[in-house]
Amino acid sequence: MSHSYSQNHLHIVFSTKDRQKLIEPTMQPKLWSYMAGIGRNHGFLVLAHGGMEDHVHLLIQLPPVLALAKAISVVKSNSSGWMNDHGMKFNWQEGYGAFSVSASNLAVMERYIAN
Repeated sequence: MSHSYSQNHLHIVFSTKDRQKLIEPTMQPKLWSYMAGIGRNHGFLVLAHGGMEDHVHLLIQLPPVLALAKAISVVKSNSSGWMNDHGMKFNWQEGYGAFSVSASNLAVMERYIAN
């Protein structure tokens, strides 16, 4: 097969360890943007990002050559390291939720995550 095409859109949710409110509102935009950069650097798109003090929502598009578990592992490990570098004692909870999103619902999901 010389060419592959996929539209793997996923709504990802994961929380801080023990659901602690560790992501201060002033840090949230920086962390969400950093996560988008992690995606770019590892070959997948973060189409939307947001969350609260104790969890994050990401809307991602995965290429056919990247496993979901690998993408999430990369985001979680790099972002927790970044938070620790910024003076936080920070860890993500083990596990995540991942839900497929149809192309017709992308705009709805982007609004949901933004709000």
